[in-house]
Amino acid sequence: MDIACNTDKARRPALRAWASPAICYASALAIPFGILVATFALLGIYPFGDVSVMMHDMPVQYADYFGWLIQVMHGEGNLLYSNAAGLGGGMFSLFTYYLSSPFNLLAWFYTPETVPQLLSWLTLLKIPACAAACLGFLRGRFLAPEAATWREARALAAAAPTTSQGALVLLSCAYALSSYVLGYASNIMWLDGVIMAPCALLGVWRLMQRHACAGLFAAAAGAIWFNWYTGYMVCLLCVLYFLYELARRTELRGRRLRTCGRFAAVMALAVGAGIPVLLPTALSLLGGKGAHAGLASLAFETGLARNPLAVPDLFGIGTTPGITTQANRPAVVISAFALVGAGAFFANKAIAGRDRVAGGVLAGFMLASLVLPPLTTIWAGFVPESSYTNRNGFAILLVLVMLAAESLLALRRLPARTAGVRAAVGGGIVLAAFAVSAAFLRFVKHALPQKDELVLLECILLASFTVLIAALALVGKAAKGDQQALVSPAKRTDAPKAATYALCALLVAAFVGEQAFDAQAQLRKCIHTVSGYAEDLTSLEDTYSTLSAGQDGFVRVGNTSAYWSNGRKGGGKDNGSDNMALMLAYSTFDHYSSTQESRIQELLRNLGYSKVTPFGTYYMSPNTVADALLGVTNIIDDGQPAAAQADGSAVPRGSWRPWRNELALPLGWGTAGTVQVNWSDDPFANQAAMLADAAGLDESAAESLFTAPDVRDADELEGAAGASADDVSRQFAITAQTDGPLLLFFPTLYLDDIYYEGGIACSLSVDGTNVQTIGRRGSCNIVYAGTVSAGQTVTVKLTPANTAQVTYHNDGSTTTVDEALYQPSAEEVVKAQVLDVSSLQNQLSRIDSDGFALSAYENGRIAATFTADRDETLVISQPYEDGWTATVNGQPVELQAAYDGLMGIPVQTGDNVVELRYLTPGLIPGAVVGIASVTLFAVWRIAARRRSMSHDGE
Repeated sequence: MDIACNTDKARRPALRAWASPAICYASALAIPFGILVATFALLGIYPFGDVSVMMHDMPVQYADYFGWLIQVMHGEGNLLYSNAAGLGGGMFSLFTYYLSSPFNLLAWFYTPETVPQLLSWLTLLKIPACAAACLGFLRGRFLAPEAATWREARALAAAAPTTSQGALVLLSCAYALSSYVLGYASNIMWLDGVIMAPCALLGVWRLMQRHACAGLFAAAAGAIWFNWYTGYMVCLLCVLYFLYELARRTELRGRRLRTCGRFAAVMALAVGAGIPVLLPTALSLLGGKGAHAGLASLAFETGLARNPLAVPDLFGIGTTPGITTQANRPAVVISAFALVGAGAFFANKAIAGRDRVAGGVLAGFMLASLVLPPLTTIWAGFVPESSYTNRNGFAILLVLVMLAAESLLALRRLPARTAGVRAAVGGGIVLAAFAVSAAFLRFVKHALPQKDELVLLECILLASFTVLIAALALVGKAAKGDQQALVSPAKRTDAPKAATYALCALLVAAFVGEQAFDAQAQLRKCIHTVSGYAEDLTSLEDTYSTLSAGQDGFVRVGNTSAYWSNGRKGGGKDNGSDNMALMLAYSTFDHYSSTQESRIQELLRNLGYSKVTPFGTYYMSPNTVADALLGVTNIIDDGQPAAAQADGSAVPRGSWRPWRNELALPLGWGTAGTVQVNWSDDPFANQAAMLADAAGLDESAAESLFTAPDVRDADELEGAAGASADDVSRQFAITAQTDGPLLLFFPTLYLDDIYYEGGIACSLSVDGTNVQTIGRRGSCNIVYAGTVSAGQTVTVKLTPANTAQVTYHNDGSTTTVDEALYQPSAEEVVKAQVLDVSSLQNQLSRIDSDGFALSAYENGRIAATFTADRDETLVISQPYEDGWTATVNGQPVELQAAYDGLMGIPVQTGDNVVELRYLTPGLIPGAVVGIASVTLFAVWRIAARRRSMSHDGE
């Protein structure tokens, strides 16, 4: 019996070592999951209703990427290239930014139509994982800081007081349920950074504490592989955290240089292990959005992002992030429990003054990025943010949670009364800071982002958590199982366990209620439906699959119909295209991505399709000349485009009907021209110059393509009725001099602004019929206004979306509606041209296109035969990228960027067998460096372990 009892007692520590962490991790997973499930059920979000978790960019951008990934997983796509990424484009950088998370392996079990369901489950999986990862860091750092081995750390953490372990669980859940995670959940790829950041910081701590390097290496490399963008931020955070701990640890004196060297070596090798992702992505982005990256971007904005007094208010409950940079409202809301704990860090005398100063410097540096734009730009990879401000928000919140954890656990080292007072002081400081910030915004700036009741609620929460933490500090030490403080027991008053349990229950209840309230506030923006996405994808597939193919079966579509998330509100796609064609493998202009090659964007801008933005390319209106040159075989529009015929075999897309473009050139055509154009700001002149060069004609041919009609204000016409006093629109009378398609362009409204959003947004109507919205990020385009006859007068009406609109420019200047729409002359606002269709047809006939025969049009491979009339350049109307190589009759030839955005191949007179292949630049060298880095790290650590074992043996 005694033996059995002794055996049982011996087993208890081991059992506790396993059970205690298991309970904590289970709680860290269960609390966020339960709150999310309840919120989903309350809001009718799938799987509890038809509402989709998709919001912001997710329905028009990321969802379609997941559909493409599903196709790739099932062998129906190419990971490196897609002909359906707009007019075609490399996909590896898109994959590494949006889709490389290991969680996405779950996509194998879904279809493109069920992507909204997949995204709900990914959200329900990733957010609890954020809490579990954060808990792992907090337990390893604060419950077993001096442990020399993993087993020792586990045992020490398991033996920690229950209240301490519970506090860390709640702080981890606060991190996982912050507004960065929920409010920016549409950027689901960033959640991998939220997960990996605490893992990496734990790796830094273990490296400094017991020279363990594998954890940091794996976490940093994994962060890069899973999402290189947040991986960069994680690596930057690791450097800051290392310096923070280095400043605190006085025992490292004399060994700091060696510790720094070890840290630098591990980080360098971890980055090297991520080079297979980083190098190809960097080379790709240098031709896209990353072309604007660099130190010069730090001068992009020199003022303050906000008044420092406004910062505390950003953390208030219910504050939803402003997605655009104009809204300038980052996602940094976190539980008042964590804020009170962080405030107590600076009032807690159990923490050494040196450590509090170091913590203040770290927290101050992190919070400074909310005020100083250059710091924000550094965190964003030296690229100015175009949306989703302060993308490093998760790093800011993790630092606050870390300080809160140390502070709350350190309260146990103080006498009970002192601990309570210090907790109250810390919470009071936070409450006062928030109240002053809210009052400043409410009464001075008159720009409080929340409702007054939310400010009051945050004040109540801060006060409540302050009281609860202070009360627990007073009575919690006497609870059974807790360690005693470092003071005489005689000086302490025992408190009943019931009081501690009651306070803990109140604290947990307040925390759960707070997080549930904020979760529904953040997710209430989910308005799109699961069924609507599937129905629209099916509708688009029905239309695309029935289109009449062009020569050799080639299909390229110009689609003006609304994408699904705006279509449900009766809008168009002027604020962003979608990527559904990517899933359906059809070449279109619409591609909404931050990773698109900039050269094709610039070409399309020069030809009058859309402006250059980080938001991709668009097709808003038939563009007759450019459509012919770029091989647009089919147009989907609600009116008949010029020189197009109805496609009777195709299924209409609502009110948008399919049309066959009779003027479209094949994918490849030959020209003896220079394949270069001196581009100007006039898209009509650009089109005429490109067409004339392709046809081998001189400038006179370019001049004959368009005829300018007479443009004047409508009230200048005899007998015209004047506008009413409250009418903010401006009307123009356009009188054609010749017959043909009327095309409109609005240079004073199509402005480049620092936010990439567009110029001055206006609704455009022609003869009383609404045509489209112009001036937004996707609608700075040539507009087809119908076919006119000589002498016919057309009335064009422009109505600004908001007369208070202001466009901000890089040089600090601004443009108002008055300056863009009302002050300029009619000819300056409306640039109109009437196209001579016969001249267009004549010039197109001079282009050598009859001898082109497409034999293969695959993702990353194009094969064709071309019978050239002369030695000339074969232009392939596929975007030029550095990864393409070409052979003619089996011999390598040098590709050139024809017209600065297409592919040009030199060919000789007669028959030519042409083949083009694409390989992501930097992929093979990156793989070599990655393998070498992993190998070098392994050899280093094995050698170090053997030396350690040899030393121990001696």
